[in-house]
Amino acid sequence: MFSYNYLLFDRYARPIANLAVLADEDAGWRPDHYGFEVLGCRHTLKFPVVKLIGYADRAESLGANPNPFALITIAHLRTRQTKGDPQARYQAKLNLVRALYRQGWDRQRILVSVCRYRLDDASAECTRATAMASYRNR
Repeated sequence: MFSYNYLLFDRYARPIANLAVLADEDAGWRPDHYGFEVLGCRHTLKFPVVKLIGYADRAESLGANPNPFALITIAHLRTRQTKGDPQARYQAKLNLVRALYRQGWDRQRILVSVCRYRLDDASAECTRATAMASYRNR
């Protein structure tokens, strides 16, 4: 983040805002700066931090939020919750696809988004089938 901040500032000659989105499970780990000091010269970047785990108790309300980051957060939280449980993971994906339809996404946009995200995922076929079944059942 430190390097990108400088490179963007150098290229566009405009102030750059940073935000750290942390997807780990350690609620206490919240790095909010990076920097170094050499021979009395200090260079530091401070930035706000968002922990996705902090939204675990609000996952249901996020489903109604039209912000795409809300859906990404739900997907992340459900991935954590369903680790090691293929049936629960399938149901979580089905629920996510249904939420996308409720927000006005069409079948093609969902399929392209899902496949672009994880082409190497063994469950991509399952997800495609889920999307198509949900579309038919709307």
